[in-house]
Amino acid sequence: MTAPAKPGLMGIFAHPDDEAFGMAGTMARATHAGHPVAIVCATRGEEGQIADPALATPENLGQVREQELRNACAAVGVTDVAFLDYIDGHLAEAPPAEVTRKIVGHLRRFRPAVVATFDPKGGYGHVDHMAIHRLTLAAIAAAADPAYAPELGAPHRVRKVYYTAIPRERLMQMVAEARAKGADFIPGGDEATIPVEEMGTPLADITTIMRLNDDEFAAKQRAMRAHATQMPADSPFTSAPPDQLRQFMGTETLQLVPPPVSDRAYPAPENDIFAEL
Repeated sequence: MTAPAKPGLMGIFAHPDDEAFGMAGTMARATHAGHPVAIVCATRGEEGQIADPALATPENLGQVREQELRNACAAVGVTDVAFLDYIDGHLAEAPPAEVTRKIVGHLRRFRPAVVATFDPKGGYGHVDHMAIHRLTLAAIAAAADPAYAPELGAPHRVRKVYYTAIPRERLMQMVAEARAKGADFIPGGDEATIPVEEMGTPLADITTIMRLNDDEFAAKQRAMRAHATQMPADSPFTSAPPDQLRQFMGTETLQLVPPPVSDRAYPAPENDIFAEL
């Protein structure tokens, strides 16, 4: 007798590396336990930084970052990686109906029980992050509607929706420590559009805490390092001592979205994105 398929997870993000910093350890835990996991990425990060000129040029950065994403996902056991083919920095200008339709196609193809994306503020106000948030929520609703684009497949209702959530208190601690060393660390850098004090998610709003074991944390580090073009030598994520990096990156936090976005209310706090499914 065939065992029932385990519920799947789909991460829907704007750029290569969004998934690694937000939930690579959670993805590693899911794949290790046999849950299907997929990543949908809206752009190839063509306008991102190039940490080392030996790694890429402005002309081929999108191609390089596509492969970086595939490598990062492979590090946590994920091979289902899809791109929506929009341009970095311009997702908010794309036709919403067109993007929504593309995401619906992936939702109905993969049929995840759980979806994760950015919060409404995109972590630090990145315009692409905020756009993929809006578009993902629109697609989740449309995918469940039998009247919407039946040619894309049978309707599918996502059961639990999460926002990746960096604790605001943790961000403020990183900023304070950087300033104490004479550095001016602003999460998101030039892409930030909101004050530092409004970035991240207050701990009180975080519902889901994933404390990574050693294997999961090692997989997360491999995934992060795969995005080499985005990891300058002076980044806190490359220059921090191992114990400090474990303190900041060894726990992943998420915010479970209440109904009607999720299909019902689920008990919180929790430490398992598949709990109650």
